[in-house]
Amino acid sequence: MKNKIIVHKFSLGAFDVNNYLIYREGASRAILIDAGEDPFPILQKLEALQLELAYLINTHGHGDRIAGNREILERTGAQLFIHEKDAPYLTDPQLNLSAFLGMELTSPPPDRLLQEGDTVELDGLQLSVRHTPGHTPGHIVLVTNHQAFVGDVIFAGSIGRTDLPQGSMNQLIDSIRQKIYTLPDDTVLYPGHGPNTTVGQEKRTNPFVNG
Repeated sequence: MKNKIIVHKFSLGAFDVNNYLIYREGASRAILIDAGEDPFPILQKLEALQLELAYLINTHGHGDRIAGNREILERTGAQLFIHEKDAPYLTDPQLNLSAFLGMELTSPPPDRLLQEGDTVELDGLQLSVRHTPGHTPGHIVLVTNHQAFVGDVIFAGSIGRTDLPQGSMNQLIDSIRQKIYTLPDDTVLYPGHGPNTTVGQEKRTNPFVNG
């Protein structure tokens, strides 16, 4: 299919965090969704494909999502986007939980604060922002053309943690039902950990949401 969206998946760091490099086929610029620790494979892929990284979007502000922010931004000159409610996580190791792991991670400040209903556009690629609190207050899901990058909201057969500070099980389940299950059943879900799944598969089988 002409001008299809290309997705490269990278599972990085001690927590096997999924990071996604996406761009329109034939485009020269790309978007990175999340930046785990040791982002060298992402930088290597950008160089191999001769792609310019325009935007780095954090689905949320936990340390495993932002560990590679500084290196990615300094090496590429990309702009950083995050939801306004998770922006404080970028500079607070207590909030982003890295302090509990003895890492004290911080990130450069964001260039753009995202909200529900925003659109991120790049060379024919359009990502619709859906605010999906529950795992963190400012978690977002990014949707385009029967594809959704869902961070730590929902996984194949599971859901994101809500026992961490500022988490809420009720909010998370509402987010899944209102912002993800309302997408077409054939929408591919690209989660922050583990394998891909689909909306239809989770609606049929996910015991945490459907019980």
